[in-house]
Amino acid sequence: MTTPARPPLTTLAPGSSFRKYALLEQIGAGGQGVVWSALDQVQNRVCAIKFNEIEDTEAARAEDIRDENQLKKLVQLHHAHILPLYEYGFEGTMRFTISPYVPGGTLTQKIKAASLSVEDVLRYGTEVASALDYLHGQGVIHRDLKSSNILLDLASHTYLADFGLARILSTSTLAFHTGHGTPPYAPPEQNRMKAITSKSDIFSFGILLYEMFTGQLPWNGKKQLGMEQLHSNEELPDPREIKPELPPLLTEVLRRVTSADPARRPPSAGEIMKALHYIFKIPYVPVRDQRELDELTARRMDVDELLRQGLAQWESTKGMYSLGLTRFALVDLERDRINSSVFNRFLLSQALIYGHNDDHWWAAVGDARERLLVASILLGSGNETVAARVVERLVRDAEIRSSSRGLPKGITASLLEIGTGATDETLRRRIFDGLRVLSRSGRNWDDSFPNPHLVQRLGDLALEDSDAGDAAAELIGHLHLAPAVEVITNHHDEDRKIAALLLIQRAAGSLPALVPGGVRLRLSVEWVIQRLLQHPVSLAAAYVMALLGTAIGVGAQVYLTYNLPDFLDIARITTSLEQGLIIGAIFGLGILLIRVIVERFSTAGVLIRLVPATLAGLVTMNIALLVFHILFLSTPPRGFSITAGCALIALTFALGGLSRSRLVKMFVSSAAVFAAIIGTWWLHVNFAASTLDLTPLFRYDYAWSMTQVSLTALIVSLPIGVLGNLINLTARNE
Repeated sequence: MTTPARPPLTTLAPGSSFRKYALLEQIGAGGQGVVWSALDQVQNRVCAIKFNEIEDTEAARAEDIRDENQLKKLVQLHHAHILPLYEYGFEGTMRFTISPYVPGGTLTQKIKAASLSVEDVLRYGTEVASALDYLHGQGVIHRDLKSSNILLDLASHTYLADFGLARILSTSTLAFHTGHGTPPYAPPEQNRMKAITSKSDIFSFGILLYEMFTGQLPWNGKKQLGMEQLHSNEELPDPREIKPELPPLLTEVLRRVTSADPARRPPSAGEIMKALHYIFKIPYVPVRDQRELDELTARRMDVDELLRQGLAQWESTKGMYSLGLTRFALVDLERDRINSSVFNRFLLSQALIYGHNDDHWWAAVGDARERLLVASILLGSGNETVAARVVERLVRDAEIRSSSRGLPKGITASLLEIGTGATDETLRRRIFDGLRVLSRSGRNWDDSFPNPHLVQRLGDLALEDSDAGDAAAELIGHLHLAPAVEVITNHHDEDRKIAALLLIQRAAGSLPALVPGGVRLRLSVEWVIQRLLQHPVSLAAAYVMALLGTAIGVGAQVYLTYNLPDFLDIARITTSLEQGLIIGAIFGLGILLIRVIVERFSTAGVLIRLVPATLAGLVTMNIALLVFHILFLSTPPRGFSITAGCALIALTFALGGLSRSRLVKMFVSSAAVFAAIIGTWWLHVNFAASTLDLTPLFRYDYAWSMTQVSLTALIVSLPIGVLGNLINLTARNE
């Protein structure tokens, strides 16, 4: 049978999925296996998944089959002090077992942290003994009993774990050679590759008791009793050599438990604990015969303790303490029952550190000042990944973003420190862009920024020809940092200096007085050229649309007023097209000039844009109508009507360009063209001394009613106003 391919264990990554589990972080490794914490997205619980790579050999496949049979038995084990096995399986060349995550660490860590009291040793020993005797009663040998395979919850209950080497006791098992196990705890028969029995676990239990009483392994782990007993009559060292206050009888009991001859060892772990209680004159209370503790209750007890300890350490370290991702995920599962007024700031900090459910915890802190306080604490750590999360949250926070006070100076300084020091260009840009959104724009150029070193770095970054460099320049302009502008102005790279100063000018609306006049002149020229040529496709499209709109309008005017009886005459059609296109090319150019000046230079003042735009449009439109009357009507215009009409159209197109609404632009422009046509015709009819005086924009038959003229004018004005404003010309990033 072909085994399906499976990526190696090294490809497991935080956030990736394994079946119904979302992997959180690697929490252990050793040999050919790793342990990951994971969130069960169906059962809503935190688990520990142990992955082992299996060699692709016949022997390994045979062992897999045997392991699967063992695991079927192990998953049925239920005891208060045995870690349950939720699930197991084989996938490709990988074996996995899934158990609850227990947050208290291992007994090894507990022993190394501080000496255990006699009461603690006896309590832990009694719980482990109860678990061992239960296993042996079920025909299971653990084979790898050691302190690192005993887990603790935060109420100091023990859980016997890691059944990776466990075997079901049977005839085949008794004959099975097993050199596995951990050397300091392994009995001599295991080292001899001989058959094992429950007495093998008893030996390991004796080593474990010695470790708990003395705080270290026999001979401090430099020698292994099981190996020594293969070729000598070596006995367990006297624990009183390390702890003289221990009773002499303890040595005798432990030496019997770790005897080289399995027959001399006590029949059960419970019997050992009874003897130890007797020695220390402490009443023996056996572990109650019960199923495992209610998991939800145990988890909630752990969460309560994590919250109590975590908050105390977070406050004592001024916000620098972190729970760890797995522990925080365990706490997060109980978020609905947590006292928000007490723990929310602490939990928000943890959510932002790990990027785990930070949406919920940001919203849970109702006071914006509290959210800013947590943000300030985290930014103080200088962690770039956390800073990116904090910036994202701040930018998305409408209350903070719209605050009239802007960001606190401490947060601004921290973000500048992280942003200018970041090696990741994307992060730099995110921070600088975020600061522009969150900070109030300065009104005057500031020469007194408190950190000159930061300003120097920001100026240097603005000189980089990159997205992050552009963002730095825009931030300088937004904050009005004159010293940073000076850094840029003094730079030797003229091209990048001008590009950066243009960005600063656009963001600030001006430049500080320290910028020389020659540089200002070049900036002005560059700025105008940039605005005129930016996005040439839209410029071309806008001109084509303006030309087309005018051509349709003028063509319709010529066609409807052409003095031939046949409405579909070829000469009538070709003349309309010819005159429409020629006049449209000139008049459309006038529309384009107006819109470019008004819309592309939106950072300039209104009058500064309206006056030249209107004049440019007036001149160009006048030329177009002059051409129309001279070339096609052979009647040079007289009077002021055409100029006045063109001025009205040009000014209205310019005013419309100030609006962001395309519909408003179309409406007012069409109305202006219509008014200019009707108005000039009305003036001509009512005040002209002759048919040549007060020349209107377009001529009509004097026999036409005002309604006929109005309908024709409407047909002419609509395509000019609509198509002339169809393409957006607003400059990007304005």
